[in-house]
Amino acid sequence: MTAVDELFAVQDEDTAAEQIRHRLANLPEKATLEGARGARGATESQLEATRLERLELDRRQKRAEADVDAVVARVDELNNRLYGSGITSPKEAREVQEEVDRLRPRQDELEERLLEVLEEIDPLEVQLGELSERAGTEDAAIGAAEAAVAVAEAALEAELAEVRERRESAAAAVPDDLLARYEGLRGAFGSSTVAGFDGNDCTRCPYSMPAVERDRIKHLPDGTLADCSECGRLVVG
Repeated sequence: MTAVDELFAVQDEDTAAEQIRHRLANLPEKATLEGARGARGATESQLEATRLERLELDRRQKRAEADVDAVVARVDELNNRLYGSGITSPKEAREVQEEVDRLRPRQDELEERLLEVLEEIDPLEVQLGELSERAGTEDAAIGAAEAAVAVAEAALEAELAEVRERRESAAAAVPDDLLARYEGLRGAFGSSTVAGFDGNDCTRCPYSMPAVERDRIKHLPDGTLADCSECGRLVVG
């Protein structure tokens, strides 16, 4: 193979490497992983909100229980006085009984409030269980997606390593000055830095060559590289 043939091989391998890197950056497995992570994040947000709601219910439950306990303790205290030996007059007994009678509805009200809180807790516990189960399933999905990404990346990295090896082999046969010209232009032209000549124009150029330039390239020795005067690519004469 000639130096120009090797330069075309270098260009082909550079193009292949770009395609592999593009595939690496846009793996469908990565999209699946991002979707799984997004779903897990949404579940975690729901879990956090539900846990906070559960903590608030815990606070309300403890407060309601304390209120009930306080009333029950007072009623017990009054009953002990009422049925013990501490009361010395009917008037005092009547006053104690009246206070007990006033506290009973309050006790019922507080116990009803406590029951309402407990009734709110039950479905919340169910929801927490369901969300935790979903989180576990989503964690497993993330693990599977991460494994799939790793496998896909490893396969493409292996392909890329082979491309680099072939590129190095081809580049070794290209003169340094010619390779430098190619490298300098590749940023602008990418996979069409080196182009063929169809006898009339540069095959990658959007413009028609002037007749003088066309004749000049036609008369170059086969395999000679020239700069396209219209687009600036390297053209093989």
